[in-house]
Order: sequence, then structure tokens, then C-alpha cells
Amino acid sequence: MWRRAAELKMLCEMLSSTFVDELGYLSLDQQTSNLLYQVISTRHGEKRSTIITTNTAFSDWGNILYNTTIATAIADRLVENSEVFLLGGDSLRKPSKPSHPPAE
Repeated sequence: MWRRAAELKMLCEMLSSTFVDELGYLSLDQQTSNLLYQVISTRHGEKRSTIITTNTAFSDWGNILYNTTIATAIADRLVENSEVFLLGGDSLRKPSKPSHPPAE
């Protein structure tokens, strides 16, 4: 697993833009949180674009990124010299089909 993680880390560090979609959909363990921190930290130092989508407020990142220490370190690097867009409103996703037909 770590070989693939190391390859992913190198790829993310080389790309001019990196996208992380739905951060917080699943909680990350310590190793994965540390890997994400390393990628964000390296990209921050090189001033490369990183776009993250999430439904989780910054204040709750400690619940999904192993602990508040690493969550704060990641958030600090992300928001420095960046634009944060907070979007609200109804979802634009198509509603899923019901699992069974409605009762008549």
C-alpha cells in the first residue's frame, strides 16, 4: 500500500493543479491524514493550485482528519493566500430513484 501511496504523493506534488473532491465523505486514518498533510505542505511551499470540495466546516475537520492538530496544519496551509468559497442552497444533483415503487 505504501508504495502506491508514495507514487500518489509524488504525482500530486508534480501536478500544477490538484483536486480533492468530497473531503470528509470518509474519515481518514493517521497515515492517510499524514500523507495528505505532506502533499498539501509541499504544494503550499511551491505555490501550486489545490482545490478541495467538502461539506464539512473547517471547525469539524479534526473529526475527519485523524486529529485537530493535523487538521489545523492542513487548513492553515490551504487558506493562506487563497480564496475560500462557501456555497449554499439546494443540491444540484439529480434525486436518486426510489428503491421501490410508491404505494397506490
